[in-house]
Amino acid sequence: MSANVSESSGTGDASSSSTTLDPLSSSSPVRLPAVRLACCLPTVAMVSSQLLPATSSLGDLPRDALVEILLRIPAKDLCRLRAVCPSWRALTSSPLFVAEHKSRHTAPLLVVAYRDQDIANGVDVVDLSGNIVKRIPSIESDIVVEDESGHVFAVFPVSHDSISVLRTRLDRICFTRELYPLGLWVLNPATGVTLVLPQCHSEELAHDDEIRANYGRGQVESCALGQVSSTGEYKVIRIATIGDRQLCEVITLDGAYCGKWRGKQSPPALVFASRGEHMRCAVVDGVVYFLMDFYTNYFSTGVLTIEPGSIASFNLETEEWMGTLQGPGPVRTFVEDHENFCYAHLNLQLSLAELDFSLVTVHNNHNISMDLWFLTDFENAIWEKKYYFLPPIAHLGVHPFLVLHDGRILFSHAGGLLKSYDPKTGTYADALEVRDSRSIGIYTGSLLSL
Repeated sequence: MSANVSESSGTGDASSSSTTLDPLSSSSPVRLPAVRLACCLPTVAMVSSQLLPATSSLGDLPRDALVEILLRIPAKDLCRLRAVCPSWRALTSSPLFVAEHKSRHTAPLLVVAYRDQDIANGVDVVDLSGNIVKRIPSIESDIVVEDESGHVFAVFPVSHDSISVLRTRLDRICFTRELYPLGLWVLNPATGVTLVLPQCHSEELAHDDEIRANYGRGQVESCALGQVSSTGEYKVIRIATIGDRQLCEVITLDGAYCGKWRGKQSPPALVFASRGEHMRCAVVDGVVYFLMDFYTNYFSTGVLTIEPGSIASFNLETEEWMGTLQGPGPVRTFVEDHENFCYAHLNLQLSLAELDFSLVTVHNNHNISMDLWFLTDFENAIWEKKYYFLPPIAHLGVHPFLVLHDGRILFSHAGGLLKSYDPKTGTYADALEVRDSRSIGIYTGSLLSL
């Protein structure tokens, strides 16, 4: 296997070079020097001064040293240490401490849907070793639908319903349900609160005759949850199809409440569906990118009206479309440059991803090669091919998912696996087995908040 990779700069985990002190251990106590640690930075001093009284100490251990030691301990062990005393629990539960600890321990947590034998659905937060950090069952009262008159009523789960998690990178989780094509739910794992987003359309669209005639029979072609950087607001955008039209609506989430859908201008052209195995939508820094559908019109008319690889971008802050972004040059001319391929092939090969906080166009020429094109300049549509892979990575149903701090890349497989590729060694190995690799997100919140 060969791969062209860019140099990746990892960030060290402080816990990997320090000794974990367990005050619950029955072994002889370790005597610590009565001096301040050299690594007690201003941040540590600020945390300790705000959270511990000036006289707080552990024997001869100064307060700054105590905070520094606790910040070095992995979150899973730190949760156990909260039982030592009330002051430790208060310290390690404070937002200031949690934020500082999160900045030091950057190993990602994953979000996957689960389903048990009693047909109950829910969401698991897991680490990269597959350990379940927290299981959040779906509450039956969260499964609601709204009729045309605005009446809301609960629906009990059934055996053929299931949850599908959107591919997000946030401290919120957005998921859909198989039996409710217009339904969206947003979960805050830290509080356990699930917002049920309205299934009805916005007021701007509700009076449309075609929408009224097709009430409840629409299909969400694509949806995404993102956060506005300047305000911290969470917003959801959905692109729904009614007849041959695509409608755009946005809703703002506010803590434990959500507003109403607001009708927005339709996409500049048809966008590809991003449901199920089609990864054709990505969110980067408050902008939602949709891969535009170049194939449907070409298939029916034989005329190519949209350039292959083109991307529609929607700004969640301004709630406006930002125009059409050209895809990488070799993607646009792929069919012209390769006489053995047609637009039907290219239609199956393209997807979008968010990797290393960049928009990535994935050109997966199944069983031949996979190119990862990183957007480096939005205004001038400049793309850089940072990775080139051969089979078995270049295979149907394989999608890049996450770049780890050590440079490894996680790929999701249609068979329910996450695999990792290490560019330093050229090895490709199983990383984690999940129920549905298409239904998985990244949780950026702290384990200490769960």
